[in-house]
Amino acid sequence: MTTNASVVLFKNAFIATLSDGRRIETADHGELAASLAHAGVHACDVTFEWNGSAGQRMITAGQQVALCAELRRQERLQPKGLAAAA
Repeated sequence: MTTNASVVLFKNAFIATLSDGRRIETADHGELAASLAHAGVHACDVTFEWNGSAGQRMITAGQQVALCAELRRQERLQPKGLAAAA
C-alpha cells in the first residue's frame, strides 16, 4: 500500500500529514525528506497544500523542487532488499 503525504508550511516549519495518520514536523526540508523516505513515501506521492489560513505560508516552487529532489536522493540510498548469502 502506498503512503501519501500532504505537506504544508506553517510559520517556519514543514508539516507533513501522512495518509496513515502520522504527522512529521521539522524546519529543515532535508530532515523532512529523510523522515518521509523512512516512512515509505515516494517523491511522486507528495502533495503541497496552501489554503491561506493564519500562520500558513505558501511553499515556493524552489522549496518543492528541493524537497522532492532530496526525497528522490533518499530513495536511492534505501536498500532494495536483503542479499541472499550463497
